[in-house]
Amino acid sequence: MKRNRPKALKLEFDYSDTPERRCLSLEPDGIFCLPVLGLDSFKKNWGACPPHVHEECLEISLCLRGDLGFELNGHNYPFRPDTVFVSRPDEVHRIKYYPCSMSKYWVLFRIPKGNFPLLRLPSDEARWLLQEMLALPRSFMDSDHRVRAAFQRLFHVYDTAPAKTAQRRCLLRNATHSLLIALIETAQSSERLLPMARLANVVEDIKRDPGKRWTIDELARRAALSATNLLQRFKRFTGHPPYAFVLACRIEQAKRELEEGDLPIAAIANHLGFPSAQHFATTFKRIVGVSPTAWKVRKNGNV
Repeated sequence: MKRNRPKALKLEFDYSDTPERRCLSLEPDGIFCLPVLGLDSFKKNWGACPPHVHEECLEISLCLRGDLGFELNGHNYPFRPDTVFVSRPDEVHRIKYYPCSMSKYWVLFRIPKGNFPLLRLPSDEARWLLQEMLALPRSFMDSDHRVRAAFQRLFHVYDTAPAKTAQRRCLLRNATHSLLIALIETAQSSERLLPMARLANVVEDIKRDPGKRWTIDELARRAALSATNLLQRFKRFTGHPPYAFVLACRIEQAKRELEEGDLPIAAIANHLGFPSAQHFATTFKRIVGVSPTAWKVRKNGNV
């Protein structure tokens, strides 16, 4: 069967290669899963990066030096040396500040579409590799520096392998494969990735954004569990199945917003994921015992 050759991904990126910022593409060498390979080594303070998303790509960053702040979907996360941080295509993110003497590796991993093989791997191996990449958790520790070493090797090959040769393409493909495997295996072996720790991260994600349309598939992917395993572990961990827990978080958020703000009930219902204001009011009264309006009046001390 003739293999389909993927098209280069059009990204609004300022590719450059300077002492402070290396922003390279491996697509000209046939590595279409890595449209951007980066190394930032800033010696002075830089302003915040504007919030953005990367269409079709995971962004994977490894902090080498500096105490950075990662902002994702409006929430702040620590990003310190030897931490790997992963953001997904639908997540608005940025490095919130770049302190002096910071350094980080980063890469965009393009999620393959169509039937072309990932890194020219057999289809079953490509499917496994993609599945594991998509299951990477939000953050984990590179405690044995395997990911750092894999990044270093990839840059070394890029800098030293002869241009436009079979040798270069082969070495880059091998180094890319090694980096992806290092990420997967480091994540799986990290102490922070015990199932309950991963589940705790998922629970915190729900609490931070209860209005999101949380599906079982999405929760399972974030926890790196099968859907069946997710359902079993989630109920043991929280005491509730996922839907009931999400609903409870939405109601708690609604109670706070009714107490503290002046948003109309319809607006609260909408951004917390309820199909209508009436459905929200009915659900709120069933769980809390009073209507949203009565709750707001009671808590504001107007009775």
